[in-house]
Amino acid sequence: MNIKIKNTPEKYKGMADEIILPLLELLKELNSLEEEVFKRNSELNAEKLIFNIPANQNHPKWSGLMAEYESRYKEILKGKASDNLISKGYATHYSNPSEYFYVHSNDFLLEFAMQQLDMAIIIIHFNGATDMKHKFIVRQINKRWVLDEKYYGFSDEEIWYSDSI
Repeated sequence: MNIKIKNTPEKYKGMADEIILPLLELLKELNSLEEEVFKRNSELNAEKLIFNIPANQNHPKWSGLMAEYESRYKEILKGKASDNLISKGYATHYSNPSEYFYVHSNDFLLEFAMQQLDMAIIIIHFNGATDMKHKFIVRQINKRWVLDEKYYGFSDEEIWYSDSI
């Protein structure tokens, strides 16, 4: 992992670790949960063959798995994400590779920028199927740093697309 501090006055540079490390820990927790749910869903799909459940139908245990996924995801976000971000949705996908697969490698660039006492911008550049980036807006709300907004984009574009966590 390569960290670059950009557009940040000297007085805020010391805040980088206080904000970056909890964000990366949150992404690792969400990533682990997504990987677990993907694996468990794959096992359910394998059982469908055994029980002769048509491919276009869900396994009877699938809805329970999805309810558990949503509940555990929300619990992980508690106190770490704002109501604003949570209202955009969460636990809406699980795949391989997972959304935040890059947090388990050192193969990404993280840019940290902070120009206000209560807000920081973290951009993570990574290579998935294509070169991509995530932008996280972290705000201090009620004396606590929380993830407030998330965007995704493609490395060769300046456009950001609003995203859910």
